[in-house]
Amino acid sequence: MLRAFTCYPHISAIPGHYVLYWELKGNRNGDISELIDTNVSVECCSVVEESLDALYRKYRSKYGSIGALEIRVVQQGTFDSLMEYFIAQGASIGQYKTPRCIKSSEALEVLENRVTARFFISDKLPHVDTLLCVNGGLTSIFS
Repeated sequence: MLRAFTCYPHISAIPGHYVLYWELKGNRNGDISELIDTNVSVECCSVVEESLDALYRKYRSKYGSIGALEIRVVQQGTFDSLMEYFIAQGASIGQYKTPRCIKSSEALEVLENRVTARFFISDKLPHVDTLLCVNGGLTSIFS
């Protein structure tokens, strides 16, 4: 079960790529490390990429200017630690929500220090639609 998530645009390498941080919960004692199936996790990367918009898929598949999506699984309690970090920085505990995109290098360090697994799509590219929505209208990507 996906307990919490956030993302980060990793642009220090070329091409840049998106990194999703997932905190997963197992059925019993909460330890999911032995339950993670590499093939299933790589397929998750593919499914997430397919769900992104047509422009992302075009730049990823046709132009290669976006690298493969990566999922990094973090330890149980990581997002609690992330909340504690933001509260220590002045965030309100009563109004705190996990950021959907991490910009702070210190917050990113909280996540990175607790990564237990990393998954990429090895060679599968997302489907590219033949029509894209551009400026409110439909335009062929082949024109």
